[in-house]
Amino acid sequence: MSDRSNVADEPTNGMPALSERVRELRLTGKLDGGKTRNNNSTWLPWTICILLAFGWAGFGIKYYRATPSNNTTTPSGTTSADAGKSGVSKKSEEKPKAGQPENTNPEAVLLEVKGYLIPTQQISISPIDVAGRIVKLNIEEGMSFKKGEILAEIEQTPLLASKAEAVAQMASAKAKYAEMVAGSRIEEIAQAFAELEDARELQEQYRREWQRFETQKSNAITTKEYEVAEANYRSGVKRVEAKQKAYDLVKAGPRKEKIEAAEAEYNATKARLAQVEWKLDNCTIRSPVTGIILTKKAEIGSLLNPVVGGVATSLCEIADLRKLEVDLEVQERDISKIKQNLVCKVRSDAYPERVYEGYVERMMPIANRAKSVVPVRIKVVIPPGEKQGSYLKPEMGVSVTFLNREVTDVYKAKVKADEADDEASVAPPKK
Repeated sequence: MSDRSNVADEPTNGMPALSERVRELRLTGKLDGGKTRNNNSTWLPWTICILLAFGWAGFGIKYYRATPSNNTTTPSGTTSADAGKSGVSKKSEEKPKAGQPENTNPEAVLLEVKGYLIPTQQISISPIDVAGRIVKLNIEEGMSFKKGEILAEIEQTPLLASKAEAVAQMASAKAKYAEMVAGSRIEEIAQAFAELEDARELQEQYRREWQRFETQKSNAITTKEYEVAEANYRSGVKRVEAKQKAYDLVKAGPRKEKIEAAEAEYNATKARLAQVEWKLDNCTIRSPVTGIILTKKAEIGSLLNPVVGGVATSLCEIADLRKLEVDLEVQERDISKIKQNLVCKVRSDAYPERVYEGYVERMMPIANRAKSVVPVRIKVVIPPGEKQGSYLKPEMGVSVTFLNREVTDVYKAKVKADEADDEASVAPPKK
């Protein structure tokens, strides 16, 4: 045993002995609290303790300041301690009722949404049920027209010929109807009466001759002569009856059915003439509303046909730019903040310094489930006297700010009255 332990303690091939290696693995410090080999390694634990102490102290101060004292009064007039005893927190007392805005300030901003301007009325103008070549054109983009003013004219030659034909047909039908209504002329009645009297005289002559043969029967009168006299008399009687009926018909005038047929024919010709005149009137294209020409789609000499492809189907587009709306989409989560007649402020991206008043005119009855939005239309109020289209133009981007108040019916009536006054003051187009 001693030999084996000695051998283990002895160095082998220049390597340190096993006892030396075990000694190197021992702790360098002493268990009795003496000095360590490196005195600088003790600062790290103390630094961590100091930082933790400062952190907990700061957290305690912040919590102390945020906690209300027992004497703090809540908005309802009770102390926080009383509120705690009653089981009602300060936060629950300040929460508004369902369906009411959180802020009662009428100028409070409820929502702000982006949208685009569109005209309330944008009309594509084309001739109605008539086609032809444009021979006169008065329009250019940006020109203002009043309702009823002439925009263009279409060639009328074919329709003028149709009108002349319709006029002649109506005159003929009118004359026939007037003849039926007037009845027989006095001369016609007199003629019928004369023919009746002539038939009566002839019948009387045949009657006397037949009676003479009847009373003076002899061998000198043959059977044939007797029969001829009798036939002439009976034929005269029938002729008198026919002439009597003819006289009565002439005196009574045309039948009621013939008069009604003549009247119907006359009305049909009047309708054909009215249709041709209507088409002729449509050859002169007039402005249906008071507004500004937005687009021009034809020129002088262009063939205009509203129903046939390959040619121009419309002349232009016109809109009243005093009557503008904002087309926007409100997210479903925000739609509860919006309601009818809510006041809005409208700013265009082009002129952000100009603020226009507006209000919610209508909310669409159907949502867009693909986008989870509800379309809303905002009525834009143009100040009286501002030239239409000078600042606000269709398809411009605008931002709409919804305020916490509503417009009145009196205000809406005043807006309509101002729009009517502006419409009456629109300048005529420059020739």
